[in-house]
Amino acid sequence: MSRPKYKKRPAQTIPTTRVSVIVVSPDKKILLVRHRKGNRQYWVLPGGRLEYGETFHECAVREMREETGLDVEVDDFVYLSEAIAPDRSRHIVNIYLTAHVVGGVLQVGDEPVLAGVDYVPIEELARLTLFPPVGKVVIESLPTSTKGCIKYLGNLWV
Repeated sequence: MSRPKYKKRPAQTIPTTRVSVIVVSPDKKILLVRHRKGNRQYWVLPGGRLEYGETFHECAVREMREETGLDVEVDDFVYLSEAIAPDRSRHIVNIYLTAHVVGGVLQVGDEPVLAGVDYVPIEELARLTLFPPVGKVVIESLPTSTKGCIKYLGNLWV
């Protein structure tokens, strides 16, 4: 099997690790953050880049506070995926954790990319522009996911 030809970005020699946090309310709504890039808007699970020396749990708690104003406790790891650009210019490893809210006030963080934060009915995930595109997986498997069992979702670059 031959490797695809690509231009390697010298500044990016290792994958970026992103921690995404899945928070589901008692009325079966999932917390999402709306991002704005230029004229485009889309939804993501709250979360962000893992910082050096930070655990996945610490990253989840920090990113939730920064993006949503909420304090959470992490429950479990549920998914793992990658996003690899076809030209291999970007490689992101996505770690998905479930968590529950323990405090704070829901509000949009002050990062320029953030356009909104809201709880959305889980069944609407299939119709939303969500990156990475994990809506269908969350709808189908989150309610029955096994504690301590991570499901690898593969390369989800779109």
